Amino acid sequence: MSSSTQRIPPLHDVDIRLLRIFKSVVECKGFSAAEETLGVGRSTISKHVADLEERLLIRLCERGRSGFNVTPHGQIVYEATIELLDSLDHFRSRVALAKGRLSGSINLWVMDNTQLEHGNPLAVALEVFKRRPGSATININTAGPEAVEDAVLNRLANVGVTIANSDLPGLTYRAVGVETNALYCSTSNEIARALDGKRIDDALLTKCDFVTRGYLRSVPTIRGRHWKSTAVAYHVEATLQLILSGQYLGILPDHIARPWVDNGRIIKLPMPEAEDSTTISLVFRTKSKSLPLVTAMGEDIAEAYRHTRKQP
Repeated sequence: MSSSTQRIPPLHDVDIRLLRIFKSVVECKGFSAAEETLGVGRSTISKHVADLEERLLIRLCERGRSGFNVTPHGQIVYEATIELLDSLDHFRSRVALAKGRLSGSINLWVMDNTQLEHGNPLAVALEVFKRRPGSATININTAGPEAVEDAVLNRLANVGVTIANSDLPGLTYRAVGVETNALYCSTSNEIARALDGKRIDDALLTKCDFVTRGYLRSVPTIRGRHWKSTAVAYHVEATLQLILSGQYLGILPDHIARPWVDNGRIIKLPMPEAEDSTTISLVFRTKSKSLPLVTAMGEDIAEAYRHTRKQP
């Protein structure tokens, strides 16, 4: 391979195709893992990466018995590839927008159980977005709150809807809604049977087992202290399952708990100090906020949440 100090050749269509392949290999963490994503065999992928290395005159990755590793030069090329592909998408979408139409694809990640929110604002937003002129493709995924935030940070998603807000550099958070939470237990739980409509005292709470919410970076306290916990839930559905077992108390979003309260399986405990609200945020990379697809999706989601808040 030629010295990395030699001139890098002008980019052509074939180079962009090779860069896309290399990007997939890096994100899949190896050639074998990238086979399914790219739909081609490992030997073909390896040849494409070797061709790209020859074109760019630098070593992009190490592969062998020790496994797959991206070189420092490869990491720079990977990051530059992301910026290049973002710019190409921006160019295509801006040209299409000049014609009054959206085009290209957008990756949307949303936290799980958004379909249970009052008025299902996400479905409303997707309907409005679909009716916009053009042929934009939506790739949508659901995940835990933190995973949604990380997906936007790591460029797996263009837009995210989540309650996680770690104020990460490079990300913009736009408040669009509120999620209210309270402490719940199964109707078969000892504390439910002991309720007399009065304030639950600390002596009774000491006997209870609480679910720790592992899907949030901040662990809430109740009455200024942490209570006994022998279970950690990494998704809200897991919290619900533990509560339904009758052995645990846990904090749930009210919209997720509502169906189970209605059918008599769980109850909301009379503890106002355990109730709180969490901001639902629209998250996107600050550098991509002017992309037409990101702008359009963001506007439609924000408007849908505004509309559902006005509904009785």
